[in-house]
Amino acid sequence: MIGLDQTLRRQLSPVIAAIVCAVVLLGTLMLMIGQRAAILRDGAEIILKTAPVDPRDLMRGDYVRLQYEGISLVESALLSESWPEKNSYGPLWLTLEPGEDGLAEVKSVSLERPSPANPNAVYLKSRPVMLYGVDHPRSGSRSLSLRFGIERYYVPEGEGLEIEKARNARRTTVAIRVSKDGEPQIARLMIDGETLYNEPLY
Repeated sequence: MIGLDQTLRRQLSPVIAAIVCAVVLLGTLMLMIGQRAAILRDGAEIILKTAPVDPRDLMRGDYVRLQYEGISLVESALLSESWPEKNSYGPLWLTLEPGEDGLAEVKSVSLERPSPANPNAVYLKSRPVMLYGVDHPRSGSRSLSLRFGIERYYVPEGEGLEIEKARNARRTTVAIRVSKDGEPQIARLMIDGETLYNEPLY
């Protein structure tokens, strides 16, 4: 009986392990989907204009590359703190407010999340970026190239060319939803103010 018990245990262990792995993976996937849906449903909305991308960089697969005027490349003069004395690697926070044309404008850049004071402001967090200390040879470069995880927009096969042409002609705008934690999600993509794609919650 003991030998039979051990044999059954050995046979069941891989099955149990597979079930546990599947449950963990499914739970992780559901959490990610839920977080995305929460941002699209409850996040603060800002409108950004896309910037041209090098025309030699062709569309790859079923997505279009996006850059954004005013936030993909920002001047260090907008940094609200002193430039770091030592090399620093981490996210930057952009304080955005709508301009007269309705497009979001960067008011300041900071190393930490600003204390919310202006109800019209949205606080957007970048991906980690290296800031070279004041004594570093590369510290003279004060234009900051930033990424936010919204630089790819997936489209149905064969429909990317129209967006690329409109993007490079500066006719494309994107509505972004931003969570309280500064995480963005693309909600709508527009050409000449008309919605071309509207992202579903799920």
